[in-house]
This record gives sequence, structure tokens and C-alpha cells, in this order.
Amino acid sequence: MPTPLLSIQGLKTQFNQPSETIKAVDGISFDIAEGEAFALVGESGCGKSISALSVLRLLPNNAQITAGKVIYRGSDLLRMPEKNMRDIRGMRISMIFQDPMTSLNPVMTIGAQIAEAVLIHKQKPANEVRKTVISLIQQVGIPDPEERYLAFPHQLSGGMRQRVMIAIALANKPDLLIADEPTTALDVTIQAQILQLLKDLQRQMGMSLWIITHDLGIVSDIADRVAVMYAGQLVEVASRDDFFNKPLHPYSRRLFDALPNIQKRNELLVTLTGAVPKLSDSFVGCRFAERCDYKESSCTSTVELEWTDFPNQHRVRCIKAEQLELTEKSGDVLAIPSAELGGDSSLIVKDLKVHFPIKKGLLKRTVGQVKAVDGVSFELAAGTTTALVGESGCGKTTLGKALLKLLPITGGDVEYKGQNLVGLSEQAFKQYREQLQIIFQDPFSSMNPRMLVGDILEEGIRALQSDLTEADIVRQCDILLEKVGLNSEARLRYPHEFSGGQRQRLCIARALAVNPSIIICDEPTSALDVSVQAQVLNLLKKLQQEQGLSYLFITHDLSVVAYLADTVAVMYLGRIVEYGTVDDVLNNPAHPYTKALIKAVPTQDMHVEKTDIQYVGGTMPSPSNPPSGCHFHTRCEHVMPECREIKPENIKLSSSHRVACLLFMPTDG
Repeated sequence: MPTPLLSIQGLKTQFNQPSETIKAVDGISFDIAEGEAFALVGESGCGKSISALSVLRLLPNNAQITAGKVIYRGSDLLRMPEKNMRDIRGMRISMIFQDPMTSLNPVMTIGAQIAEAVLIHKQKPANEVRKTVISLIQQVGIPDPEERYLAFPHQLSGGMRQRVMIAIALANKPDLLIADEPTTALDVTIQAQILQLLKDLQRQMGMSLWIITHDLGIVSDIADRVAVMYAGQLVEVASRDDFFNKPLHPYSRRLFDALPNIQKRNELLVTLTGAVPKLSDSFVGCRFAERCDYKESSCTSTVELEWTDFPNQHRVRCIKAEQLELTEKSGDVLAIPSAELGGDSSLIVKDLKVHFPIKKGLLKRTVGQVKAVDGVSFELAAGTTTALVGESGCGKTTLGKALLKLLPITGGDVEYKGQNLVGLSEQAFKQYREQLQIIFQDPFSSMNPRMLVGDILEEGIRALQSDLTEADIVRQCDILLEKVGLNSEARLRYPHEFSGGQRQRLCIARALAVNPSIIICDEPTSALDVSVQAQVLNLLKKLQQEQGLSYLFITHDLSVVAYLADTVAVMYLGRIVEYGTVDDVLNNPAHPYTKALIKAVPTQDMHVEKTDIQYVGGTMPSPSNPPSGCHFHTRCEHVMPECREIKPENIKLSSSHRVACLLFMPTDG
């Protein structure tokens, strides 16, 4: 066998805290070959990022590497003097971090930051450095490199900032690029661009790629080999094909079972009970045992579980792996009835507009308008879910907030049970507030960190149901917590004492506190692991069945749409370009933008041929200066001359499916 580029052998990293020692990485071993794409997957808190930071020796002061070797081209990086290590970091091994905004210096230009990465390892004349930097900006697909050279990070979109991070990482043509969740915060279209860029650069430069992620679709698209990490240990290592066709560890199987898709629409997703164990605990035997369906006494009596080897270098840390090899991957199925479409409409939105004035000058005169929502119409039927999808900046969240009158409405109608809400005063609208609630994207920042959970839940009840007694309010809080799968003790704790998934459950409980009929869900699962996402989606689905709730679900995750939604509205630059049932829009998309969104989604289905990732070219224009005619014409591969002049009207393709595209205009004769 050829010598690997990087060999990690028995690596252990711990965090020393006054009260406890946290063993974040506990004896992991794997190799990365020359030119290989290696994926490390698992839930948050299992030690993936700490593994990469340990390799580069970029750990915080309270962290300590206690054992192991990291062999790079024959040298152990853990025993190398810091002076030599600086020549490795950024030169031979580079890293892209998860959040590009916090990783870039906000007061330095893009050009200066990339130049810094070049000059720290090689002294070059200024004109040569500039040429190198502009070439790097071009290489990572940023348009107008000369202009971008002088731009600051805040002047670039999230996808562009991530490209700058890649340019910095590639400045010295490294042998290995470590990408830590490089697309987590990005739209599906930008994610596709970044993944394709990484694949192309890997091919061109022959470098190795170590990608850290919890998105199995990304792993399927980009990886050659996969390692699954759980509670500081590796539990399965396999080639991509073996891993996706026949995962053998119970944890790996549960990750697949928890993925939402259209086939699982009428059943609850399989979830992982419990949580990742505390890494400060002393472990005996299998660390996954408490959450495993195949658990037996020997799982927790064996001091240290050994690897079980299978053909094609497929390794599993499980005493029942050989028995599991004979069974198909499948999860429990709990059927739920599907929602009936075509009932009474809870909400009818007609030609809704939300425009923000652009004011300039000393007298703050209005010089233009940001047309965030520009004539949107749709219906939300009682007891059903309408998904609102599209890229960041298309107006989804603005629309959601405007429906609740949290933002001023410029024009149009919002009818709720026959009443137009737009013209109502705040006092008159107050009686509708308890019927219309919202769950925000970030559960932590949407709750007051200084308030107990009980006070947070009681706040809405006290404001909108002032006739209740103290005992009634406490009883109602306990019922709410039970509904979202938490016990009554949670009332006496603060938000920071809960996990991300539990905090999102608290936000759902708060929305339910006043017994609403419509909940606007603004990206409620975008920051969650696959397993936690499954719990939240199951909860939303069960609550809809029990209480007849209607959801407007704002998201860019089409797998969640396929599982949860009944109807889909595709939004682009303030307008809805396609609207129909889930089957209409996802299985028979009509608008070129909808087709591009669907093609851009990474899939974990190994039966789909893995070719280059498809994505929408260009970037979304500004809503303050939208293109004339069809807003999408600047990025559309089917653009016709009339698309630049005529605003497309809605064309009915069937009783449930409509599209705003000139390709479907009826021709004369």
C-alpha cells in the first residue's frame, strides 16, 4: 500500500476544566491518501472540529493533546517545534473555517488578506503579489477580481466570503485542505457552487481534501472515503459506496433513517433517543449503547470495543456488526394520516407588497425603494403546510414578518377567516395575535437569556389571556412543555441550559402558548443536526395532526419541504415564480429557477449518477434595483428577448399548479 499523505494514530485531545476533564477526541486513527477526499461525519459535539484543530495544533489554552501521532510526509506534527509547524500551517496543510464572516478581518481589504497568506511564507515584490492574489480571486470564481481586490468582507455575500476563505487557504498550493462545515450557513445554490469549486480545485491541483460535515448529501457528492465519529471515537470507516449502500454501525443507520424525504411523508421520521453522552464521563464498552436498538449486556461489559473488519477496508466498532451485515438498513415506521388539501383557507394573501424607502442626504429624502416583497399571492389552507423556498435575500422572512404585521405592509391584502388584516389598527389587530404566531430561525437569540423558561412561556399567556389565574397559567405551561416532549422541571431553568434541539422545542411551546391556528416557521431546523432535525419535524407534524395547525414553513432545504409540506411557493427577488402541490413542484418543476434549485441539492441516493454538481450561475440582483421584465432573466439559460421587457403573469398548468414564466405563454393560433 502507498504511504498516506496524513496518518492520524491514536490521537487523544482533552479540555482541562476546574470541575472536570472533557475527552473531546479519544483515540482516533485514520489515513488520508494523496489526492483523496475524506469525509468525517457525526452530530455536533462529537469531536470532529477538535480533531482537525489538533492536527494543526490550533487548540485553545485549556486544551491538551495527551496521546497519539500525526504523521505528515514522515514527520510527526505533534512533536515538531512551533517554528517548523508555522511552515506547515497554511503552506502544506490549510483550513477553511465554518463561518467566513468571523474568520475574515473586517477592517482589511480582501486583497490584503489574501496577500498576507502569500507573504507569510514567501517574500515577493508587491506587483508580483498583486498578480498572484488577483489570479487566486479569479481561480475561486469571484467575478471582477480587480474590483474585489479592494473590497471589504461586508461588501461581499456569504458565498463570496467563503470563496475568499478558500482563496486564502489555497494561496500556497497546499497538499491537504481541511474544510470544516464549509457550506452550513449557505443557500442550496451557493452551497452547490462551493462544492463544485472544491471538486474542481482538487482535480486541478491534485490536493487531498478533508471535509467535516453532518450533511450526508455533501458526503455522497464529494467524498471517496467516510469516517463516522461519535462521542470522541470513530465508530465506522468505509469507502463512500460501501457506507451509503450498506452502513453497518447502528448509529450510521439511524442517521440515514432520520433523513426526511418525500417517501416518508406519511410516517414519522426515525429519531435517536437521548443525546450524545457527556465527554467527561468514564466509558466502558460501546458509547452508543444507551441509544442503540440492538443493545445487549456485552455491549457495556466489554472494557474497550475492538474493530470488526469487512471486505474493502470497511471497519466497524460494534460487536453485532456481522449480524447487522445480514439485515437491510431500515427504521421503525409510525404512520400518520396525510393532510387533506382543498379545505377552507386559513389565510389568503393577495398582491402583497413590502417596500422599504431608501433615504439619502441631509434631509433624508426618499430616492428609491427596496422591493423586498413585490406582489405576492398565495393561499394557506387550514391544517396544511405551505413551504416558501428560495435563496437568501429573496424576501421570504420579510413576507413572514409582514403577515404578522411585524413589518409595515406597502400594499395588497391579507385575509384571515374573511377579515382583511392589512387595514386594522394595532389595537384591532391584537385579537388576531394569538391566532398568528412565529418560530424564529435561531432559538437562542429569540429568547431572553435572563428569563426562566417558565417566565418566557407565561409572557404570551399573560399578555393575551389576562383572565387566567396564576394556577391556570402554571398548569398551562406544564401542558405545553409536555406537548413538546420536555418535563415540567424545565420551567425553572434558563435557555442556555438546554441543547439546540431542546431550545427549538421551547420556541415551539412559546408559539403554542396562546393556542394559535397559524404558525410561521422561519428556517426552524436549518442549524440543527440530522437527528435533532428529525425530532423537531416529527413534533411539528404531530402537533398539526392533533390541533389542526397551519404552517407557513420558510426554508431552503428541499428534503424538509418534500417531507413536511403540502404546497410549495418558490420565491425569487420578491415574487413567487412557481406555486403548486409538493408533487407538482418537486417532481414536475416548470420554472427554470425551480429546476436549478432542485438540481443544486446534494443527494445521498447512490442510485443517482454522481456527475458535476449543478448550480444557478451568477448572483441574485439587488431588490433595490431589480431587472426589468422577468427578474430571473439575468441568470436564466432559457432567456428570450421579451423576458427583458415583459413581466410574466401567472399561467395555470393545472388546477393546483401555476408558473410565472414566458416560456409557458399561450401562442396565438
